[in-house]
Parts: sequence; C-alpha cells; structure tokens
Amino acid sequence: MTRNKKQLPAGVEDILPQECYLKRNIESDLRRTFAGAGYDEVSTPSYEYYDVFSSGAGSYLQEKMIKFFDANGAILALRPDLTIPIARMAASKLMDDSSPKRLFYLENSYRFEEPAVGRSSEFFQAGIELIGDAGIGADAEVVAVAVEALLVSGLSDFKIELGQVGFFKGLIADYDLPDELIEKIRHQIDCKNEYELTLLLDEAGVDSAFKDNLVALLQLFGGADIFDKAKALTDNPACIAAADNLLAVYRLLCDFGLSEYITIDFGILQDLSYYTGMVFRGITEKMGFPILTGGRYDNLLADFGKEAPSTGFALYLKRLMIALERQGKLSGFYTTDYVVSCDSLSAAAAYAFVKAERGAGKRVLFCAGLEKSALETLKNAKQAKKAICFLENKKVEY
Repeated sequence: MTRNKKQLPAGVEDILPQECYLKRNIESDLRRTFAGAGYDEVSTPSYEYYDVFSSGAGSYLQEKMIKFFDANGAILALRPDLTIPIARMAASKLMDDSSPKRLFYLENSYRFEEPAVGRSSEFFQAGIELIGDAGIGADAEVVAVAVEALLVSGLSDFKIELGQVGFFKGLIADYDLPDELIEKIRHQIDCKNEYELTLLLDEAGVDSAFKDNLVALLQLFGGADIFDKAKALTDNPACIAAADNLLAVYRLLCDFGLSEYITIDFGILQDLSYYTGMVFRGITEKMGFPILTGGRYDNLLADFGKEAPSTGFALYLKRLMIALERQGKLSGFYTTDYVVSCDSLSAAAAYAFVKAERGAGKRVLFCAGLEKSALETLKNAKQAKKAICFLENKKVEY
C-alpha cells in the first residue's frame, strides 16, 4: 500500500527553492501594494461548512468543490474561492457600521480542475474586496489597484479588459429563455466562439434581430468608440444604463492616467449569477487565460444576512509567474554573503561572528567542523560572496 508514497495527487505540486523565493517576493510586493492602497489583510479558514458555498452566488462552484465530512457527519468543503468566505466574514463580523470595508488576502484556494498550464487544484490567489460602496469610483479604484499590482510585479504588455454584464442581461430580458440556454449563450460569447454561438441560436430558433445583437457582442471590443456602437444595438433601458455605467468607469480610469492599460469588451460575461455590473480581467500576450478576474457583485453579502454593494478582484499568482517567465522577467535567488566554518577550538568565536552578521541582515551559512579543503568548494557551489574559516580562534578568509 505504498505505491503512491513518492507521488503527488493530480492537481497539486511542490514548490522548489528558487520558485518559492520568487513567489514570496511577489507576495511581499502585492501585500505592500494592497496595504498601501488602504486595504486591510484578512484570512479565512481553509475549509468551511459546505452550506457557505452551496447556494446563491456560489452555486457555480459546487461540482468542483473538494468535500469531506467532520466528526459529526456535517459536510465540509475546502474553500474553492476567497471572495465568498470573506463575504461571510464581513456580513457576520464587520458590518456594524455603514462605512466601506477595504480587505485583501493572499491565500490558497482548492477545487477540482482539469490539468493544464497555469491551472491546478490548489492555487494561490491575491486580491482585494471593497465592500459597502456602490459608486463608479469604487469600481475604478479596484481596477486601478489591479493595474498597480501587475506593474509592481514587473509585468508589462498587459491589458485590463472592462465589460458590463448588465448589457447582456438587458438584451435577453425581453425573451423568455430557459436558464440552461442562457448559460450556453453566455459561455459561447465569453469564449468568443461565433460558430458555436450561431449554431446554438439557430437551434433555439430565436428571431434574427435578437440573434444579430447577440452575435454582435463578439465584436464589441476596443477603445472608447465601442460605447456608441453598443448603444446603437438597442434602446433597451437596462442596456443603455449598463453602457453609461461602464463609460463612466472608463473615463475615471482615463483621468487616473491608466488609459494605456484599459480596453473595453462587452463580450466579457463571467458568471451571471455572481456578477451584477462591471466585470474585468487582466490579459497578456502568450497566455491563453486571464491572470486576474474581478467585478461588481452586489448580491453576495445578502446570502449571509447583510446587504452591501461590493466589488473586487482575484489575481492568480501561478499564472502571473508564468507570464513573467515568458516575458523574461522572472529571475533571482538568495545571495549568500558568507560561508563560515570552524575547528572545535573556535566554535564560540565563529558562532559569535555568525550571529553578529545575521543580526546585521546578512545571509550566513554556518558549517561547524567543515574541513578547510571543502570550504572553497562549498563557497563556489553556493555562490557565496566570501568563505571564512575560524582556526585556533583566528579568522581566515578564502
């Protein structure tokens, strides 16, 4: 029964020393960025009751959740997402007053995923949630922080694509379509699959004008001119309101000086049961999937007893690191300042030196009893700046 002793389950991986070093550095940069923007760090349990994720806006995750039982037979689940447990935390413990809550996190999530580059069953997310602010300023703020997070990580040649799910919801509101068909339509538009979308609409027998509007969503991406094209499709009030809302957010981001990072795409249709307004995702060249996703989710906290408008984003750190590597911007490792050794008579003096240098912030590898002949080899192998050996209480540098 030991055949799996040296194997890892599908969907998880070890993080080796250099990758771990690089990951921790990015985490530190993100933590400083989020805290510097006025957000407070929170942490939620790795697992919670299944009920937290099983209804309302979290229902789309049910099939992918990793579930198990506690000692009393209650169903538990590893958190498949960070926003939902933070909403549970905020609703139950942080909403004593009406002031907006700015929260951030850097933690793992868990869900069953098909194996693919940048996708695993255990994955690290970094993100923010702005809870209690319904304004366009809040939406623009979280997008701006997302841009800052990508820039501080060293990424270049990226774009933040802005969309508005209210536009699609307005288009379909006048048609009595089954939820299953709406989800299929949403998926094909979000994937930019015109062929499959056309087949789907033909099979459903929708009228030609409605079909043309849905297919047109695939082409509604680009710069500021897209807003006029979107409004020309329909006079539906919900669609016009959604377009005006997104235009206001876009103009504010341009005022921030971020226009070079922003594009518009009315075909971004992330989960409709979750998002209620503006949505966005971060993309970059040579990556077939977003490195971050986010948007407005005004109904989520109501599932936990408190109504509060909310917006935020989640950044997938592994995907970001792959993007940085492909751009040639992922490098570095610890530098060892000293390798120190000593004979048996010099241990006290050697260790006093090691403690002093470590206290001064130096990285010191201490190898008590290592022979002199091996010290130079160790210095070269570890790329230390200097090798020192204490012999008979005398310090000898190599």
